[in-house]
Amino acid sequence: MHRSTTVGVVATVLLAAATGDALASGFQIKEQSAAKLGNAFAGAGASGDDLSILFYNPAGLALFDRSQVQADSALIVPHAELSVTSATSGVGTAMTGGDGGDAGQGAFVPSLYAAWVLNDRVNLGLSVNAPFGLVTSYDDNWVGRYHAITSELKTFMITPMASYRVNDRLSVAGGPYLMYADARLTNGIDFGTICAGSLGVSTCAGAGVTPQGADGNVDLTGDAWGFGFAGGLLYEPIKGTRIGLSYRSQVELRVEGTADFTVPSRASFLTGSGAFTDSSVRGTITLPETASLSVHHDINPQWAVMADVVWTAWSRFEELRFEFDNPSQPDSVTPEQWNDTFFTSVGATYKPADGWTLRGGLAYDQSPVDDNFRTARIPDQDRYWATFGADYKFNGMVTLRAGYAHIWVDDASLNTSGSASGTVAGTYESSIDIVSLGASIRF
Repeated sequence: MHRSTTVGVVATVLLAAATGDALASGFQIKEQSAAKLGNAFAGAGASGDDLSILFYNPAGLALFDRSQVQADSALIVPHAELSVTSATSGVGTAMTGGDGGDAGQGAFVPSLYAAWVLNDRVNLGLSVNAPFGLVTSYDDNWVGRYHAITSELKTFMITPMASYRVNDRLSVAGGPYLMYADARLTNGIDFGTICAGSLGVSTCAGAGVTPQGADGNVDLTGDAWGFGFAGGLLYEPIKGTRIGLSYRSQVELRVEGTADFTVPSRASFLTGSGAFTDSSVRGTITLPETASLSVHHDINPQWAVMADVVWTAWSRFEELRFEFDNPSQPDSVTPEQWNDTFFTSVGATYKPADGWTLRGGLAYDQSPVDDNFRTARIPDQDRYWATFGADYKFNGMVTLRAGYAHIWVDDASLNTSGSASGTVAGTYESSIDIVSLGASIRF
């Protein structure tokens, strides 16, 4: 029938833009800053050269002595192509169709920041981001259509915050966040196989309902609101060296939506039991907490180096379970069994002339997905980043930033199966290119 259900349709301009192939391991989106992208996010929670530190470590808000605003955007161009080695229907016959094409879909991810200086100790800030999201989309008639066709997840998060400078070395900050999540999931349904399993092959063939010959589909949409907290501290043991610690809590999303079934007319008798009829659906998705350690060190007025380690509690993502209000429709359950991950990166900046800053960085991005639980919806695998970027400060008020990243993704094996959806086996070859631009204005 179907493998999972998710969270529907665009609510805001930012939410509409914040979608793409999984941009960091799992379906986390790290691309919230052109400057930080240029350093592979090394020192993201300790380098106070732009306002995006508010997302990576709220305590960085204390570094700014003038009110300012900043906007960033990232264009992500992913590629994910599956080379299928075998594919069978639920009755064991060879699947018809192609390999699905390029499942990666381009994405535009914007972010916004603002900081207000109240006094020598207290600043107020606002961060607007899309911290999670993905899109994978296959050809409608591909061999794995009963497992997945389109998978979309979009999020929107707004975080107001306040920072307090305890002394010249230590600052703390925090604030609540509000998150909205919205998604859509589609896949085909092999009514021929379902019919053969319940009524027998000959009976179904007489009605013209044969495996792969009476396809329908399901289109699931839903959304949810959730709340959480983000906080951090920033410590400067010696001038020019900063250490940042930050934490963002998990958020529980209680999803409510609809499941719309399309059943071919010749298979409509299969809905007599009440199954495969449009229904409301609900479930819970827990997005993981994260914790990070960031270090920034100024070697001299021209050179600086930085590093970052980020832990994400993806082990909370054990399964996707959703219940249909229609009692004749069984629960949708997809085992995930993800693992906690670490993202590690190093970077450097160089200032060759007044107004200019050049950036570079390398990163390793660990995947939470085991080979045994990889699905066509999120064909994730370990990633390796190489990045560079540049800033130019026109005057004391305006700064423009640009960053670029290329991500190499390890080949990912797929070996998925289901009683009615059949089996698909193969190997993904994937890569991602990212271009990001940003601008800030100081007042």
